[in-house]
Amino acid sequence: MTIRRPAGGAATAGGMDFQHRVTAWVAVRILAEKEVSLPWGLSVTATLEWLRCETEQPVDDLLVGTSDGGLVFSQIKHTLQLSASVNSDLASAFSQFVHQFVAYRATAPGKRPWERPLDPVQDRLMLIIGPGSSLPIRAHLPTVLDRLRGLVQGQPLDDAAVNQDERRALSVVAHHATRAWQVALGELPADDDIRQLLSLIRIQVLDVDDGGAEEYEAKDRLRNAVLHDPEQADTAWTWLITACAHLAARRSGTGRPALQQFLLHVGIDLQAPRSYRDDIERLRAHSQTTLDRLAHLARMQIGATEVKIQRHSTEELRRAAEEDALLVVGVPGAGKSGALHDLVQELRDEGRDVVLLAVDHLVAHSLGDLRQELGINHDFTEILANWPGTTSAFLVIDALDAARAEPAVRTIRDLIRLIVGQQGRWHVVASIRKFDLRYSQELKQLFAGDPPTTHEAFADPEFHSIRHLNVPQLSDEELAQIGHQSPELRQLIDGAPQELCELLRIPFNLRLMAELLGAGIAPADLTPIRTQLELLDRYWSYRVIRSDGQGDAREGVLRRVCEEMVKARALRVDRLICGGTHTQRSTD
Repeated sequence: MTIRRPAGGAATAGGMDFQHRVTAWVAVRILAEKEVSLPWGLSVTATLEWLRCETEQPVDDLLVGTSDGGLVFSQIKHTLQLSASVNSDLASAFSQFVHQFVAYRATAPGKRPWERPLDPVQDRLMLIIGPGSSLPIRAHLPTVLDRLRGLVQGQPLDDAAVNQDERRALSVVAHHATRAWQVALGELPADDDIRQLLSLIRIQVLDVDDGGAEEYEAKDRLRNAVLHDPEQADTAWTWLITACAHLAARRSGTGRPALQQFLLHVGIDLQAPRSYRDDIERLRAHSQTTLDRLAHLARMQIGATEVKIQRHSTEELRRAAEEDALLVVGVPGAGKSGALHDLVQELRDEGRDVVLLAVDHLVAHSLGDLRQELGINHDFTEILANWPGTTSAFLVIDALDAARAEPAVRTIRDLIRLIVGQQGRWHVVASIRKFDLRYSQELKQLFAGDPPTTHEAFADPEFHSIRHLNVPQLSDEELAQIGHQSPELRQLIDGAPQELCELLRIPFNLRLMAELLGAGIAPADLTPIRTQLELLDRYWSYRVIRSDGQGDAREGVLRRVCEEMVKARALRVDRLICGGTHTQRSTD
């Protein structure tokens, strides 16, 4: 919704303004979700979910939907008198109630949720009035209607009234209902018809005028259950009234997500609805665990010394991720996972909303499986939709190419498609090998667009029509950062022949070399290495063969692991299948 900023000062609480304020009061309860119980005698386990203003229904002022499929049709009157006149506002209200009651009474349910017979358990016909209404409307009539709902089958309606004031109130509304029934259907209603109609009707007095009790209650709900900053309650309330007036003018409606987005758009930060908070915390916890798993790919360890290279591509990635969805590509070992780790760490340090998934640590074959694997109660996309915030948020996915089985591939890509398609505040940032992107038409379509940079190091001409960022090999400037952190690694690089120097521009290779140095292998014993195969062979000897006589056993276990992973088309297998081994991905 595009809505002008509300004018300063208090609004005059006339008829239409009262209606907008009542609608805003309902909107607050929609936003508060499970933090408040349902009004109007509805189920304590349900919540208000959506509203429609100035509808095409007979009871047209306000229609509210509940989470259990209930419907609340409301007539809203700032002031109302108990009048027997056929031209009175009371007669008009009860005429609308009758027409709403009979509209779908004998029909099969239609396409729209309100095209069905009314259910006294979950549906209501509401007459919402201001405190300036007459005493018979505010007190006598509600008492009669409450007592009427307790009558047993066959008990006369007159038993619902026990004094003269109540008898008059019952007589007036029963007369209005009978007359409207005859007009609508051309016949007089039976007593049971009137009983069913009146059992659906409730009266509510709402003082939502400036300084009124229910206005205060609505602002208190905003402070305690909806807003991050309680000081914004007055501003949020004013904006909601303005939004509801806009909805009424357009004869339109809204639900919780749209109300959240509206308030966020005007600069009001929100809490997540209560039923989504546990899921949000689970995703945060999962993201932290995944971040910890990726940490070793963002640094090098040489014995007790940690070496960290600040990469220019990571800086460029941060800028590009703020703009839109993005793929991170690069040759194997270039540092894609390390770049995603640093991006997520920086965003989390700033308090930004981030979810981090590593595909090689997921086994879900459907979005339902993913929900179960992550231990969340709602669908993934539904959680993100109910995770409010005033800034961009990020779904970061490491190693799309790690999903080899077709169901797993489809699950991750379905998730990406849903998030990208929403074009909301959540930006997808995912890493993938160039080979896999080259042959994925679906990913090319999902991330279609111009690369966010024209810098030749960070854009691959092959993917000129895809929003991507290329993680290049280490530059001379980046390699120079090693000097003051690890003199021994710097010594190895300075003394290495050209072939080895080029090999060490790949972060994965450099990490292996650092681990060999940390194991006590002299630089002079490593400089003869010329190819990656030679480096991997040397690392295999150090890490697997060793000198304890158990190398053959370890090779046997690893062979079994590889066979099982190929068979399962996955990058991890059950430890029990492979003799108790533990496997971990060592490249990005």
